[in-house]
Amino acid sequence: MLGRIAAIQDGAIKITRPDGSEQKVNITAKTEFRKDREPAKLKDFKVGDGVLVRGEENPDFSLTAQLIAGRSGNGPNGPNRQNPVGTLGKDFVVGEVKALDPPSITVMRTDNVKQTFDLNEDTSLRKGRDSVTMADLQVGDHVFVRGGLQDSQFVPKTLVVIGAEQWKRMQELGVTSPAAGKATQPGSAPSKPTEQPN
Repeated sequence: MLGRIAAIQDGAIKITRPDGSEQKVNITAKTEFRKDREPAKLKDFKVGDGVLVRGEENPDFSLTAQLIAGRSGNGPNGPNRQNPVGTLGKDFVVGEVKALDPPSITVMRTDNVKQTFDLNEDTSLRKGRDSVTMADLQVGDHVFVRGGLQDSQFVPKTLVVIGAEQWKRMQELGVTSPAAGKATQPGSAPSKPTEQPN
């Protein structure tokens, strides 16, 4: 699970997920902490840090953490690593649905770049905790899509429809700000060729 630390309490931390929901993460004596791939302690983390949490889900939907890992953001991988979610357009797409032409979907990303990709039978679609189908998606919906590049095409693994309240929270967290997309490398958007004829 990826997210940002919202609060650090005795024996637990609260994580805000990319879709705006909050998750309680229980810490035990066995929880391992890592920062920039080095062993760390809970005191090395602060509210607002992006973290990856691996652990077991409990009946009350809290997690018991086996591993909590984060980056200081200016580690050896440079400033592109400050966004814990990855690179906009490559690891995830967040924005507003502009067109639906099953199985194809076009999203106006938060950095004002239009990105079109195809959903496939392996893509999991959710609205809150409910599973939905592509027929439930509408133009104007805000979505958070996680996936990866295959043959330079973005392949979505999970798509979450974000409600208006959660979208507002994500904007406050900065997940949806154009700056979150600034981590994309220049020239990585294949939408417009940059070469000019001489």
